Amino acid sequence: MKLATFPNVSLKCIEYLILSIQSNPGQSQRYHLKRWHQYKYNRPDHRKGGHNNGFFTSPSYRDIIWTDVAPQDVNYPSYYSRKKSKSAQMHLTYPGWLRANTVRAKLGLQSIEWGEQDLPSGGACKIYQTMV
Repeated sequence: MKLATFPNVSLKCIEYLILSIQSNPGQSQRYHLKRWHQYKYNRPDHRKGGHNNGFFTSPSYRDIIWTDVAPQDVNYPSYYSRKKSKSAQMHLTYPGWLRANTVRAKLGLQSIEWGEQDLPSGGACKIYQTMV
């Protein structure tokens, strides 16, 4: 019996988050952070994904690598009195999709073509339709 061989590759946090969003589009930021914590530390995240991770708020990644398409309909009291979404719905943008396929190649996995997945409902359809 021949055992399957897997590349001995350690993923950086950003690489893992990109793959997680590609595999599970529309999930919240906490969902992806909980998965990353389990991957990195091999134990559940008892803070439920609530630890502060700068990738989701950084302008270097947000709306460049991924974007949140959840409706911004919850009022949050602040100085600017702005609205936020109740729960994020993270999706990769086209450059993020290309970067995810680069990581997939690093792991020895086949790439997934843009638009090959089922289209999510709501505002995310606009992302996929603009680049196809």
